[in-house]
This record gives sequence, structure tokens and C-alpha cells, in this order.
Amino acid sequence: MNVQKMMPIALKDSEAKDGDSRGTIKVMDRPTFILKTREGENRAVSPSQRNGANKKETDTATNAPSKIQDPVRMMLPSCLEMTSCLKFMDENMQLCESSLEYLYDQQDFLVVGCLGSQGVGKSTIMSLLTSNFAPGIFPAQETSHYESGANCTTGIDFFVTKNRVIYLDTQPILSGSTIDHSATYEQKKSTTDFVNTETNLELQSLQFAAFLFSVCHVIIFVQDWFVDPNLIRFLQTAEMLKPSSTSNMDQDYVEYYPHIVFLHNKAELQDLTPHSMEKVKEFYSKVFSSSRLQTHSGLDMSNHSMETGLNLFFIPRIASEEESPMRQNEKKLIEKLKIKIHGINKNPMTPSSLTEKNWYHYVSRVMEAIKKSHLSSEYGRLMP
Repeated sequence: MNVQKMMPIALKDSEAKDGDSRGTIKVMDRPTFILKTREGENRAVSPSQRNGANKKETDTATNAPSKIQDPVRMMLPSCLEMTSCLKFMDENMQLCESSLEYLYDQQDFLVVGCLGSQGVGKSTIMSLLTSNFAPGIFPAQETSHYESGANCTTGIDFFVTKNRVIYLDTQPILSGSTIDHSATYEQKKSTTDFVNTETNLELQSLQFAAFLFSVCHVIIFVQDWFVDPNLIRFLQTAEMLKPSSTSNMDQDYVEYYPHIVFLHNKAELQDLTPHSMEKVKEFYSKVFSSSRLQTHSGLDMSNHSMETGLNLFFIPRIASEEESPMRQNEKKLIEKLKIKIHGINKNPMTPSSLTEKNWYHYVSRVMEAIKKSHLSSEYGRLMP
């Protein structure tokens, strides 16, 4: 009986000595199972039992990625529940400490930011993405805002979900109402500010964008037109002004750049035709061919995830608030966008892993680096 038990192991030892690659692979792949069995049961494991164990392990390994990419992210128990957004950063680019109490010492979190011009629907898109937790989390423009030409969001608004997705909704870039407000109330300028108000506020918009490029995993860039070349140049400039993620150049670390989704909101029916969509894809692929922003991550409208697909989404224009086929289509597209964002492959922002609270302190350092950036200052002086 003992001879039969020892036969499989004796054969494997002889095969390993003879240099048989098959035997060697088996011995190298399964030492853990043999040692564990000998220590626990004091007997060898038969090949059939060993194969059965491997099958279970393979099944577990196969199921692991599906859990990671599951659109329903893990809920954090006993966390403070938010029902509305908070101010994360004011219009003067000063961080608000009140958001820190909603962040925890855990590493499984996702940061989603939003950029766009005034009135394109940034806050509406962000509210739709968080509608499972509360309606209208990010206030959208009302009639009074349209009549006065004022923007609804100032600085950056913050909301974190139970499944640890941090949403950042920003004030509009290159906003004319911000220039009017600055001129009307004659805001005091520091000695480092430029005489030209338009130049000063454009540089501030670039700093906000460069900031988001440093602290977000995903950026949703919202437009309500076919393509605006001025906004594309704006993105390219913000990428140039983005500060480095680390000051240690000796480490084998690849500089961090986020995923960016080009979201065309209020799209007309002719914009949704295959011909029009292909033209838009071709344009983005050409102008961002040398960009280090992650523009091809599969965050698109297709049902199947393709990592090489351009990150492009179209949300149709809704004529009325009543339930209609277009309204249902919008909900499906928003849900698809949310699922794909939640399953995105996150690259590390810094050489060391960040918890939510460490991310907040990293945000503070990034903001200071942008304010003191010599490159930003020189670019502002060269602007017309």
C-alpha cells in the first residue's frame, strides 16, 4: 500500500532528474499542494485529486477578474452617506476640508471628473451618473442662470458614492460669465496676476483642467457641438501644463495620465449616423495621435468592451421631460457609460498606492504645484 502511494512521487523525481520538461513543470507548478497535503494529512495526493484541486483553483482565478470588472462596485459598510454634493474647491482654487470626513483609509476608489464649457450639461450628466443614490445631486442651470448668463457651478463640487466612486463637477472652462463677474465686482488681483482679465481667467481654466488630469482616473469632456477646435487646443495645452506625478526620477515609474471620454451631449439624429460618428472618431484619433492622455480605452457606445476603441459617447437631445423612446435610450446610454467607467483599468497616480485620505493630501500638493508652476507662469506671459 505504501509502495503504491509513493509511486507517483518517485516517478516525478526521476523525470525531473532526467530533464523531462513536463515533469519539471508539474513539480514547479504544484509544490504548494504537495507540501500542504503532507503536512496536513501525511500522505501524497493522487493525480486525480490534484487535478480536481487545480480545477477549483482555476475556477476561482477565472471568477476573480469578473468580480473586479463587475459594474456594481463593492459597497463600503458603515460609511457616511451623502445626499447632495459638497464644495471640494472654491473658485479661488482653495481646497475645502469638509470633504475629508467622507474619505476613508482604503485603496479601492475611483475618481471621475467632468470638464466642459458653460451650458453643455456637465452637471446634468454627473447627476444622471449618480441618480441611483439621489436625484439631482449636482445642481443644473435654471432659467435664472440662462437669463443672467451666470454659471451654476463655481469651483469644484464633490460627491462620493457608497461604492467609493468620487465625482468631481467643475465650473465651466473659458466662461464669459466669470469674466463679467470679475469685471463687475473688481476682484483684487495678486502681484502674480496678469493685467489682462481674459488671459488671467483662461490660465485659471487651464490650471483647473491640468489639476483634473493629475487627480482623476477618468475625465468626461462634455461638448454640445460637433467638434470645437478651440476646446481641443485647450485640452492639449492643459496636458502640457500638467505637473509631474513624482519628483523622484530614479524610480521605474511611468508618468500618470487619465482616461478621457469625449461625450457629445444634446446630439441630433444626424449626429448619430454611422458616417457622422466615423468622421468624429477620425478627427479625434488624428489630433490626439501624439497625446499621452488615454483616449482609446474602450469607453465607447459598443456593447462589447474593446480596449482599442476610441472613448466616444453621444447622448441624444431630449425635447421634453416626458417618458419617450429617446428618454429611454438616454437612460440606457448613461447606464452603459457608468458600467464601462466602473470597470476601467486604473493606473496608479503615484509610485506608491493611495488611500482615499492620502489622495486628498496628494490633491493638495498637486494644487500647490500648479499654482507655483514656472511653466504656467511663462505660458500666461506669452499669451496675447
